Amino acid sequence: MANIAFLGAGMMGQPMVRNFLRNGHAVTVYNRTLEKARPLEALGAVLAVTPKAAASGADVIFSSLVNDEASRVTWNGPDGALQADLKSGAFAIEMSTVSLAWVSELNEIATARGLHFLDCPVAGRPDVAETGQLKIFAGGDAADVDAMRPVLAAISKSVMHVGGVGSGIKFKLIYNVMGAIQVAACAEGMQACEAAGIDIAVAAEGFSTGATGSPHVARHARYMAENSHEEPIQFSGRMRIKDLAYGVRLIEDVGGQSVIGRAAKSVFEQMVELDMGDLNDSELLDTLRRVHQKDRA
Repeated sequence: MANIAFLGAGMMGQPMVRNFLRNGHAVTVYNRTLEKARPLEALGAVLAVTPKAAASGADVIFSSLVNDEASRVTWNGPDGALQADLKSGAFAIEMSTVSLAWVSELNEIATARGLHFLDCPVAGRPDVAETGQLKIFAGGDAADVDAMRPVLAAISKSVMHVGGVGSGIKFKLIYNVMGAIQVAACAEGMQACEAAGIDIAVAAEGFSTGATGSPHVARHARYMAENSHEEPIQFSGRMRIKDLAYGVRLIEDVGGQSVIGRAAKSVFEQMVELDMGDLNDSELLDTLRRVHQKDRA
């Protein structure tokens, strides 16, 4: 069993920590707002007041954070994990959906401290994390990925080794751009059907079960048709914009085209413009309804 430091006890971090604990690992948790991590303490986790304190002596240091800025200060700030008394040969594993530029920089800093570094972003929402069925896209040395598979098994149903360091986040960002495009297209299709006088429950069934169907479309079309959005919020419009910004930049930096990705970002930006950015991404349909009503006024 591993001695784990886990940085970030948010919607994804908490269920991952619970699964590590259920599988017999020792876990020390750091969260910026310590009170939010108290439920994990009751399950056997140790709470640390700084990332540095959490990481001291750990076999594996994981982070699950919201963006580059949060990751940077948590890993490399004055009290960051990389300032700790680090165990020789320990692993640093970034699971956050952040930019490739930051992953590359973090790899250099971590390896200079003698750590094995992997970028292991995950696919799956908090409900999937709770069941330990996440998909992990791993970037790093193959031997390092294999060494971590027994630990990662506590939180995942599969670990896909994508390539060297940075490959995991490259794939995850492209993956999330494709997912956001599907959600934006679903919302636009549902709103167009409604405007055309088509029952959106019928539209949701047609989109979900026809050639346009995908797990993303089926999930979001149902929530949109039923107006029964997830609680607590699983994936907000604002987070979609963040992932699209990182993803579109990556795609274009490597020489790809992201015309549709840019368009999807502009669709989600309407949520923020209407003060709906912190709501579920499935509420994009309500945003488009309001835009449509405003345009017709």
